[in-house]
Amino acid sequence: PPPGAPGGAPPPAVASSPIRRAGAFDNAIPEYASYVDKAKRRGTPPKDLGVLKRTINEQSIDADPVTFSGLRGCDGKPNCFSTTGDSLLEDRILTGVDTLISPWRPPADDPAPFKTLASAVKEYKPGQSFIDGGGFAVVKETDSYLYVQFEALKKGYIDDVEFAMAGGREQGIQVRSSSRVGQTDFGVNAIRLNAIAASLRAKGWAIDEITPKTHQDYFYAADDARDQTFDKDRRKGTEMENGRMDRPAIG
Repeated sequence: PPPGAPGGAPPPAVASSPIRRAGAFDNAIPEYASYVDKAKRRGTPPKDLGVLKRTINEQSIDADPVTFSGLRGCDGKPNCFSTTGDSLLEDRILTGVDTLISPWRPPADDPAPFKTLASAVKEYKPGQSFIDGGGFAVVKETDSYLYVQFEALKKGYIDDVEFAMAGGREQGIQVRSSSRVGQTDFGVNAIRLNAIAASLRAKGWAIDEITPKTHQDYFYAADDARDQTFDKDRRKGTEMENGRMDRPAIG
């Protein structure tokens, strides 16, 4: 199948759930207690999460439309990654930055790859690399679909993260990680996916790392936002923790 369309036999659609408990997730880091009474900006999840009928290349001049069952794509903002997206780069950047990633591919000797994936996600450590301090919770889990919500430490931003095996294992695992609010995510979705992917690569999975070379515009937007924010904690663990971006002088 073309890039962005994992294809395969369509499974039954799995509806997402907007469930959100009051207060912190159970695995929030201890520092969350300092912010639990602060105003939160959790946002609203998209209504079409889950494995549904998707079509890519609808506006393309050079690529034919392809319809398949899969996860939602991104809208071009530098706060999302998805394995669903138009096949051609020139089409994807018409709406913003390139947010397409390749499906995650398990090793042939893993008898239950989706269980392996789900275990890796559940072993994720909130607060790693100074993100997701509010913890996370599994909202929906089946044999072929996983929906998890991750919360930011201070302002309670919620990111929706999904994984799906919509075809045979040869098609790989579809992935989507996206912020609900804001223009940029300060690099959070890339950090999170790279952390989960690293644990799976150690088990033989083939997963491309998300880097400034693979998604240059996304990382530039993240660095630009870190540089300009008044929240110095956004720069922790990055090259800008002790320095700032070089900007041309005006005038």
